[in-house]
Amino acid sequence: MKSVKRVLSVTVAVLLIAMMMIPAVSAAGYSITLNCDLPGYEYTIYKVANYRSDTGAFTTTYAALKSEVETSKESTAALLTACKDVDFTSSVATFNTDGATTEHPATKTLNDVDAGIYYVKMTKKSPNFKSLTQDAIVVFPNKRGNASETLNLSEKISEGEPNVSKDFKLGDDTLTKEDQTRGTVDTETFKSKTITYVLTADVPASTVEKFIITDRMGAGLKAVTKDNIKSVTLNGTTDLAYDFVTEGINIAKDDTVNKKYGTTGNTFGISINKDTELANPAFYTAGNKVVVEFETELDYDTATVGSAIVNHDDLIYGNESALNVRPGNDVTVKTYKVVAKKVDATTKAALAGAKFGLYQDADCTKLIAESPETGNDGIADFGVKLPAGTYYIKETKVPTGYNLNTEIKSVTLGDSNTDATVTVEDTLAKLPSTGGNGTMMFTIIGGSLVLLAAALFVVVMKKKSSAK
Repeated sequence: MKSVKRVLSVTVAVLLIAMMMIPAVSAAGYSITLNCDLPGYEYTIYKVANYRSDTGAFTTTYAALKSEVETSKESTAALLTACKDVDFTSSVATFNTDGATTEHPATKTLNDVDAGIYYVKMTKKSPNFKSLTQDAIVVFPNKRGNASETLNLSEKISEGEPNVSKDFKLGDDTLTKEDQTRGTVDTETFKSKTITYVLTADVPASTVEKFIITDRMGAGLKAVTKDNIKSVTLNGTTDLAYDFVTEGINIAKDDTVNKKYGTTGNTFGISINKDTELANPAFYTAGNKVVVEFETELDYDTATVGSAIVNHDDLIYGNESALNVRPGNDVTVKTYKVVAKKVDATTKAALAGAKFGLYQDADCTKLIAESPETGNDGIADFGVKLPAGTYYIKETKVPTGYNLNTEIKSVTLGDSNTDATVTVEDTLAKLPSTGGNGTMMFTIIGGSLVLLAAALFVVVMKKKSSAK
């Protein structure tokens, strides 16, 4: 009997000791899933704490994390910060995102994970790395009661996408970027010779199979051909091999682009050569930019006065299986118009029969266009579409019966003054009135001659009387 009691006592003691020694770890059964649609990253998972089911507490062997681990059920922010400075001795798993695409994200799932706290750390950065929320904490069991945790890492990463922009190349032009409409102007015809644009795109930091800068110009600008491309360079200095493409660059996944820019514009792309340029590691050096310079002209038949002709650039880059579209910016082109109107200075009534000259300079030596004669409405339309700037108008033919107005009128055309009318007043020409200065001399001379004739008559008559 004593033997049985002794055996039972020993057994109970052993069981109690065993229960005390076992750090109550819940049965495996949790899972962690990592998703990332961006290539070039690596994540390593470390276990930083165990869970005791008997006390509901977390314990850790990392002294630097003790206080943060004890409060991790309430907040993991402090623990996440503390983990960044710890050298972990071993890892649970590694997740590499090479080959990930938007359509086919890289995915890794860890099943049968023990209860505890896990630190997901970015251990390899994409060359495009900028400012990321790069690490995460996973807690099992968590206060939400979930048995699994999914981290969509692409949502936690603010990937540094390359940018693309479009601008005018003004050169020596005195117009500002906001005023620019037609670039250099032919002084003989006063029509645009060229509008020069510059497209600038950052290069991605990781290797791509396609890199295409596209440009869509609205109706009112002449179509661009390869002959219009003046240069395609790396950083404005090194010539790049490229293809001029017009097919396969329909970048709109819906109709939003067509709705905004219209369907009648000309779209082309500059596709950087895959074999000679995109295969060269030096192409992807941080800070590199692809610069495209091209020229076009205003289409005078289709350009609308006062309406902005919107043109836009984009960047298409990535691999054949997954292309990214990076939107650029809009640059607008406008043309302007001015007409002259002839009116009576007193009655303000419109006058027919006047003509005007439109000039580039205040001295009226550089003629842009001469108007036809005004009709009954008094309007003289010069029939030209102008860039923003200041212009001068002078009357060159006066209506019958009116004095020529020699005053030179000026007008400045810009965004707030797209279709201007310059009014020129004329006064009636006055004939000299009777008795005025114009006839006085004739009156005096005539009177003198009459008096002289009368005197001669008297003298002659006296002589005749004396003779008798």
